[in-house]
Amino acid sequence: MGEMSVFDGCSDACGWAAAIVSVVSFGSFGVTIKLSSSVEVHPLVMQSYKTIVCFLTCWLVVFLGEEIRWSNWGLLSGLLWVTGAACGIFGIRNDGLAAAV
Repeated sequence: MGEMSVFDGCSDACGWAAAIVSVVSFGSFGVTIKLSSSVEVHPLVMQSYKTIVCFLTCWLVVFLGEEIRWSNWGLLSGLLWVTGAACGIFGIRNDGLAAAV
C-alpha cells in the first residue's frame, strides 16, 4: 500500500480554499510589478526569478506525503506558463495593469 497523504481526508472545501488562495495570489502579482516599474528588469529575468521560487517551493508537498510524479502535461504547462507570464510582465510594464489583464 502507498503512503498516506495529508490530502487524503480533504473534502471539496479544501479545493475551494486552494482555488480562492490561488486567485488572490496569482491575480495580484501584477500589482507589485506595476509598483516596481521604476526598476528596470527585463521581463524574462523577472520571470526567471518567479520560476526559480516556484521550483524551490514546489518540493514542499513532498513533506506533506505526496509522491513525485512526472507528467508531460506538466512540462507543457510550465513552458506555456513561462511564456505567458513573461508576456504579461512585458504588457503590464508597457500598457499598464488594466490593459494587460
